[in-house]
Parts: sequence; C-alpha cells; structure tokens
Amino acid sequence: MLNLLFIGMFAAGLIAEPRDTSVQLHPIGGNLDGATSISIIPSGEIYITERGKHRLLKLNRLGTRIDSVGSQGRSDYRFDRPVSVNATNGLKIYVADQNNERVQMFDRRHQYLSTISADIIDGESRLRPVALTVSRTNDLYVYDSERFKIFVFDNNGNQSGEINLRQHGIRSVDQMKISGPELLLFDAHNGVIHRFRSDGSYLNFISGFAGALAIFGTDQHIWSLYNDRIVQKNQRGSLVATFTIGEPVQSASDLAIRGSRAYILTPSQLWTATL
Repeated sequence: MLNLLFIGMFAAGLIAEPRDTSVQLHPIGGNLDGATSISIIPSGEIYITERGKHRLLKLNRLGTRIDSVGSQGRSDYRFDRPVSVNATNGLKIYVADQNNERVQMFDRRHQYLSTISADIIDGESRLRPVALTVSRTNDLYVYDSERFKIFVFDNNGNQSGEINLRQHGIRSVDQMKISGPELLLFDAHNGVIHRFRSDGSYLNFISGFAGALAIFGTDQHIWSLYNDRIVQKNQRGSLVATFTIGEPVQSASDLAIRGSRAYILTPSQLWTATL
C-alpha cells in the first residue's frame, strides 16, 4: 500500500528528483580590486564592496559601472577596507566599513544618512563589522568577529538586540545571509550552516556544506557555491538541484541569486550564469 502511495506521489509530481544541469559562466564587471561582497536590488542594479580601492561600486544589470562611492579615509562617504554591503530594496544601502569600525548608511541617491558605531551599542567600546545582512522586516544584523556577537538594529539604526554566538558554541562564521524568515550563519571550516529565527533564537544546524566557498538564501532555498557547481537545497538541507559549472571557479568572495540568474563574485571579477 505504501509503495503504491509513493508511486502515485511521484506520478503527481509531489516528490521531485533532484535536477542536475550544466551552466556556463559569463564574465561581467571585471577589473575589480579586492571585491568582497555583492547585493542586487529588485531593479537588477548591482552593488559591490571593493576593499582594494576602499569604495562601493554600482553596476547596471549588464555589469557596466555606473557609479561609485568613497575612497580611503575616516570621514562620511569614505571607507577603510569595506567588507560587506546590503542594498535592501534600493532605498537604503548599508556598508560594513571594517577598519573604521562602523556601518555607514546611504539613501538610493547615495547620500549619506547616518553611522552605526560602538557608541550606540550597550556595553561595547568597539565595533568590528565583518558581515551584515538585512531581514525582510528591515532588521539589520551586524556580525562582529572579535566578540563573536551579532548586533541587531531596527530600521532607524537603534539597537534592538544581540546574539552571543559563544552561547551556542559557534566559533567560526564566514558569511551571514537571510533565507525567508531565518538568519543563516555559514561556517566553512566545519561545512555547516547554523539557522536562527529572526528573534535570535537558535533553531539547528545543517551539515553537508563541506568545501563550499559561499552561500546565499532565497525565500525557500539555500544556495551554495563550490569550485565546480552551484547547489540548491531547501531549508531543511535536502537537495533540490545541482548546476555544474563548465569552467571551475578558483576562488570566490560571494554568491547572489536573482530570479533565474546566479552571480559569482571573485576578488577581481563578477561572473553570471543562467540557471
């Protein structure tokens, strides 16, 4: 009886076999200098942090450079080794300005709005932001690798909470992403992703990401990049699809998925592929 049930579910398409497809990478947005992070807004425009030139780049959907913000310095509009960007829906742009120990916020015209630094964080004298992300309810999460904490801020830049990763036994975080209502922390060394609820409570971890270079979260899926493939899994870690890359990637800084396109950022080049 159970066998007949499963046969019927396969026939109805309720249980799908994982897909395995080959894709080709195409270079766009080249000649980057230490690119570290990518964020794509709904219109398709692309933001990239470039550590080597201490600036934020804006590209159109074809990869042509249309604007840049910043140079090395400590004042507003300047950066010292920016490492992470989240451009939300294009109306507010957050940049983790690592060596200046702050997060700078800009509007859609790239006008400076405000700064988040240690002086607005309870009990902290220093902020060392190495990654940031924004939830779908507009909460900002900032990861400080020296304190193994994630500081949470509301849409106005006020601190609303913090997550002490030591309390969960987490000692290594390479990337921080959002997948639906969940916060994902990628530990490349151990090949796992830790899942948190939006309120900071710990859910569990998913293994099976050994060798991954970068991850990305969409509403229902977790994507991971390897040298030779892009893997799509559901939020429980079950395989959905594998996209084999024709020409292997030697290194990667970040991964983004927008619709049916994947964007792979390396320190010197942005690549794209149709999935």
